[in-house]
Parts: sequence; structure tokens; C-alpha cells
Amino acid sequence: MATRTGDGKPGRAFSGLRVVDCTGGIAGPYCTKLLADFGAGVIKVERPGEGDPTRGIGPFAADDPDKEKSGAFFYLNTSKKSITLNLEKEKGVRLFKELVKEADVLVENFRPGAMDGLGLSTDVLEGLNPGLVVTSVSYFGQTGPYRDYCATNLTVSALGGVMSTMRPATRPLERPVVAGGFQAEYATGVLSFITTVAALINRGGTGRGGRIDVSAMECIASTLTGHLAEYPYLGLSRRTNPFAIHGYPIGYSVPCQDGWISLTPGIGGAPNIPLLIERPELMDDPLFTQPRARMAAPDRFDGVMAPWLKDHDKWEITGKAQELRLAFTPVLSPGELLEDEQIKAREFFARAEHPVMGRVTFPGAPAKLSGSPWQAGRAPRLGEHNGEIYGSLGYSGEDISRLRAEGII
Repeated sequence: MATRTGDGKPGRAFSGLRVVDCTGGIAGPYCTKLLADFGAGVIKVERPGEGDPTRGIGPFAADDPDKEKSGAFFYLNTSKKSITLNLEKEKGVRLFKELVKEADVLVENFRPGAMDGLGLSTDVLEGLNPGLVVTSVSYFGQTGPYRDYCATNLTVSALGGVMSTMRPATRPLERPVVAGGFQAEYATGVLSFITTVAALINRGGTGRGGRIDVSAMECIASTLTGHLAEYPYLGLSRRTNPFAIHGYPIGYSVPCQDGWISLTPGIGGAPNIPLLIERPELMDDPLFTQPRARMAAPDRFDGVMAPWLKDHDKWEITGKAQELRLAFTPVLSPGELLEDEQIKAREFFARAEHPVMGRVTFPGAPAKLSGSPWQAGRAPRLGEHNGEIYGSLGYSGEDISRLRAEGII
């Protein structure tokens, strides 16, 4: 899909790809953001006057709740172009059909069945553009008994099984919690992006597009491979015994002098921990040589570790632990992440100028592609590209003004 620019340099990975983005929220926009930041021309279709609901989600620049100042919307919609279009009007649907005739990909996250109700069924879209890849993103998919259920990041995390695993390591029967942020939504966005790219690769051989049915519930369930495999083999899961496979401790956090440390000494035991905590006399203690001993006495293990950890800061602990090949790391807050030397060395954070928000700093490329540069532009203002996009379809300035007056755009 990548092309070469006029000066002979390699283009971006999805240069020349045209995407119509009919999504709001997080999962769908994150899918199309990845396409846009790697070079695709993404046209974001928004409701006139209102736009993507994410425009109403903070944080807001200067703490001003303006739809053009949403940090959440900015991040999820970098490099896209925004048009407004009312799909509840017949003329709006006709305009939409003109858009998809020229597109390679359509990504939508309307409720299941809504596209059919608009007269935009899979058969209709295929008739308009046989090569169109249609990615439909929903919480439970286009079929099944849950398809019409309402859901959120929280509830789909519960139904997808991941919430059951989110419990303190030493108290597996406590009330389950959800991971911070919108992890289920972002995971769904990533997998929607991957399957869209797979469909485009397949189209290169067949010339045909196709429909992708993405279920957030299934995206989340697909991340539980280890947990799902444990149950039929062992008759239990980490909900009831979190250390059944890997021993104790495994990926849990404990307090230190200036914050928290995540402890993962390794599956095969933790023989170097006595050197870390300056107690070499414990080198042959089963607590540090046998995972099963730690599983049987996690409180004793914590009792040995905790006093030393509380007397040392997290980066001192991390430095010593890594030298001893122990995978201990600090638990960083978002503020600390901004100043982290690894993140800075790799120039992870990007910056862009926005006509309303001013200079914005935001998370950058999730991966670095050699020979196919990532570049995120700013997010668009609502309807900013109506003139450009509708003009490219043959509509004059007068036509566009009339469509706006009629409430079509």
C-alpha cells in the first residue's frame, strides 16, 4: 500500500488508502487513527452541530469544556479530516453513498442493524463498491443473543472475562475490579485495525473487499488464553488460585520508600532475591528457590521483602534488581511517564499545533516502521473539511451552502 513520494523517498505505510470513518467513542476512532497516522486519508463523518460524542469528554485545554478543546477527541482523531453529514435524511444517505464509492475502507460502530435500517446493508455497499472493506465494530458483534445489549468499557470487561482476573494477588476472592482507563476499548481498536489490514491484504489478491464483524467481548476474551487453558487442565483458574502456574509472586505491586514496585522474580524461582535484600544467608531457603514454597507461604515471603523495600526508593531497587536479572520495575504514574528517560530517549511523545487548543503534546507512534514514517497531524475541527471533501465530489460552494441550510451537512 505504501507509495514513493515525488523525491523518491518511501511514502507512509497506508499512503493512497481512503477510509470513511463513521465511528465515535474510543474503539472505532482508535482503529482509524492508526490508519491515519500511518498515512491513510481518513474522512471522519460527524453529526452536524454535535460531532463525535468524544468531543464532550475531557480533559479540556485550559479546562474549557468546548467541543474543539477535548484532549480525548484530539488524541483519537489525529491526522483525520472532518465532514458533517446527517444520515437520518435521505439526501444525506445519498451523499454517503457517493463517499463510499471512492473509498477503500469503511469503519462504522453504529448499533447492530442500524446500517441496514439506513439502506446501507452489506449487499448495497458491495453493489456500490465491490472492493470496499467494511469494518463493523460493536460490543457483542452483529449476531447472537447479546447483540442489542447496551454496554460500556466496564461492562464488556466483565462479560469478556478479564475483570475476573483483576484482583489482588494475595486476595483472589476479593471483589473484581477493572483496569484503569479504557483498556477494553483500546484493545478492540487495535484488533479492529489488525483485521482491517488483513482484509486489505486479502483484497490485493482477490480484488474483493468484505465485511469484518468485530465484537469487543470476543476481543477481550481472546486475551485470556492462559486463564482459559488453566481451567480444563487444572480444574481451577487464577480467580481462585492466582499462582497455580507461575508461582508467587507474579506481577504484583508492593510499596517502597517513594511509591510502588512491581515484582516478577521469574517462573523458575528467585534465588537472587537474598542478594538484593542484603540477606545472603537466605540463598538456600526454599522460600527463594522453590515457587511452591512461596505459594504456600506468601505472607512469609512478603514479611521478608517488605521491610527492605520500604527503606529504598523505586529506581534504586530497580537498578539493583535488573543487575541481578530480576524483572522488577517501578509503577509509574502518568506524570512520571511524561518525564521518563526511556520515553524521552525514544522521542515517544509528539507535538502538534491546533487552531483552537494551541500547542498539544500527546502519545506518539505505537511502533517505529523503518522506511515508512509515522506522522500524526492535529485533530480536525468539526466539519472543517466540508468544502474540500464535498468539492472533490463535484459540489460547488453554493451547493454546500444549500446542503448546510437544509441540515444535510
